[in-house]
Amino acid sequence: MNKTLLGMVIIGVSATPVMAAEFTCQLENKKYVSVIVDPGKTPQYRYGTLAKPEITLPLNEKGARNIFVGQGHFIAGESLYIRFQNGPYSYLLYQGEGRGWAFKGLAVYKNNKLINKKECQNWNSFDLYDILNYQIRTDPALELYDSPYSFDPNSNE
Repeated sequence: MNKTLLGMVIIGVSATPVMAAEFTCQLENKKYVSVIVDPGKTPQYRYGTLAKPEITLPLNEKGARNIFVGQGHFIAGESLYIRFQNGPYSYLLYQGEGRGWAFKGLAVYKNNKLINKKECQNWNSFDLYDILNYQIRTDPALELYDSPYSFDPNSNE
């Protein structure tokens, strides 16, 4: 009995609860992109100034089903993103690097084609790999052979 209780206490002490987190950076256009994740709640995406967001997603409960996390591994690099899909648009907070490139910031796609990207001004503002601690669905686009989201955003120009 004492051994079982001791084992339960050690497991309980060593398990760190996942807390709410905010991944925010100022972009090269002086606007901010933020993703807020909180266990048990729908992640939120915000883009705009600190005083007035221009885009906030998801728009409704239905939009909560269109939030995904993706991870790409490729020769000499890897990437990670959280994607908020709204109709034909996908807004990705993205972090990745490979041979000859590195990018952390916002990538916007329309119909799976990159239409805009803005790099974070302060690279140390967040580490997106922490988002893997949250129970966000894996992006079904990763099942595609040529997923547009898992590679260097510079390659889609």
